[in-house]
Amino acid sequence: MSHTAGGRVSTVIGGVAYSARGNITLAVSNISVSAGVNQDGSVYRTVAPKARTAEISFDRLVSQTDGTPLRWDETLMLLDNLGITFVEQDTNVTHLLSGGFFTGDPQLDTASGEVSGLGLAADKYKTL
Repeated sequence: MSHTAGGRVSTVIGGVAYSARGNITLAVSNISVSAGVNQDGSVYRTVAPKARTAEISFDRLVSQTDGTPLRWDETLMLLDNLGITFVEQDTNVTHLLSGGFFTGDPQLDTASGEVSGLGLAADKYKTL
């Protein structure tokens, strides 16, 4: 049986809807597991905590509500406790991240209006 993947995604961060560009890559596990080998050849694993993250690029971070572009300054990167929602509109899957904040080194392409190099990290993740 086939399934549907991809399609349109709506994005809401801190209660404001923004237009995402390209793919949204979610790393939703809060642990990382790696394997190792003992001297006798037996395997073991280590588990380490990690942040839940999303990598995304935006259309100049323009609010879909009123068309106002988000002004870039250092205070944007210092916002915290953001609620982040991604809705896969064609599959009706919702991704909820809470306790979030921006990460990365944002870059604005003035020719295309794309903001790249921006990530999100969050305390909690839930899918509906």
